Amino acid sequence: MYATRQDLESRFGAAEIANLESMQTNPDAVNEALQDASEEIDSYVAVAFDLPLPSIPSTLKRVACNIARYRLYFQQPTEEVEKRYESELNYLKRIADGKAVLNIQNEQNEVIDEKPKRYPKSIPIGTSYTGGVFSDDQLNKMPSV
Repeated sequence: MYATRQDLESRFGAAEIANLESMQTNPDAVNEALQDASEEIDSYVAVAFDLPLPSIPSTLKRVACNIARYRLYFQQPTEEVEKRYESELNYLKRIADGKAVLNIQNEQNEVIDEKPKRYPKSIPIGTSYTGGVFSDDQLNKMPSV
């Protein structure tokens, strides 16, 4: 998971988390909200990075806390809680689209790159693409008319 109960309490206060927990019917609601938040984050981050991540950036910890808090407000989240949730989803979408950078470090404290894309988004005119069924090599094998 990207965040713990302690992360939630340090970010929003133990009183608020206890209050949200008391409104739940499930005694393990906080851990379930954190797990749901982690799975939601993974669904976006997996587009750009191989999972599991070697290290968890603090930005993902913040995102997990805001999503879990939103999930704990199961009936009517406040406007601020809802705006934070929507903001975090927009951030995750930008990560998946490659428009936002997520600095993830490996064991040697080096920032890792995104996983390579399988297909280019677009190919400039006049270039060759050799990675598909109809590569230049395959087309050259076809009889000319």
